[in-house]
Amino acid sequence: MKRGIASTLRAAASLGSVWVLLQVLPRWLPEDPARIAAGEWASETEVAALRHLMRLDLPLHQALGNSLDDLIHGSLGMSLRFQRPVAELLRSGFPVSLRLAFFSLVLSALLAWMMVGTSERAKWVRAAAVASPVYVAGPLLLWTVAQHVRWIPVAGIQGWATWILPCIALAIPLAGHQSRIVSAQLEALRECYGLRVWKAAGVPKSTQWLKWILPAVSGPWLTVVGLQLGGLLGGAVLTETIFSLPGLGLQLVGALSARDLPMLQGTVLLGAAFYVATQLAVEWVQGFLDPRTR
Repeated sequence: MKRGIASTLRAAASLGSVWVLLQVLPRWLPEDPARIAAGEWASETEVAALRHLMRLDLPLHQALGNSLDDLIHGSLGMSLRFQRPVAELLRSGFPVSLRLAFFSLVLSALLAWMMVGTSERAKWVRAAAVASPVYVAGPLLLWTVAQHVRWIPVAGIQGWATWILPCIALAIPLAGHQSRIVSAQLEALRECYGLRVWKAAGVPKSTQWLKWILPAVSGPWLTVVGLQLGGLLGGAVLTETIFSLPGLGLQLVGALSARDLPMLQGTVLLGAAFYVATQLAVEWVQGFLDPRTR
């Protein structure tokens, strides 16, 4: 119980630090963010209006108080680019990124267990998977599959087939890293005295997996999966850009291009919240599966 409360407090502190940093960082920049967003030929009146909209004309403590009040009421400010609430835009993009992350992670887990092995072929397959990041696998899939398989869309959301290429591009490198961890753990378990005793006693293999192997392997594997799930939003930036998926990644790229500071802050804060919540959930599940980590 105490460990769970401590983990929750650490997660809240981490998210709070990100929020404060997002509010303070624009004030530390060498150039005025309002001037950059308004453009080179904007008048001082237009720059002042943008500066007020970004709350950069307020003292830091007052800006933090207003931002906290907005968070409590579910508001993240107004997008400079779309002139719409940031929370509304994020609600439209987050389900796309979440669906992409979930499908990719499930596929990566299946591929990872298929790659598990100690043979040279399995090692070469894992190495090839790790050496195939999104910016390599994505264009290759577009170049090969899109020309020969007409029913698979290559851009936008057009039914369930939309997710095939993006999920494969994201899942391949994830599966390589997961398979490495699982293979290393299984190799170490082969030398474990307790497992050899179970084998000599004729304990069924299914029992060995449920009582010994799975709890021993699940901890490191879940740690890697949790880190990957939290970092999938970063991979989604490239994947959604390559395949033109209207998710958080594409919104983040658009906010950077348009110098849309409120949209950028909201997207980063949502990504940080997703990452922190994922790590917290993984820690709880890991403690449930492996009592040694409690």
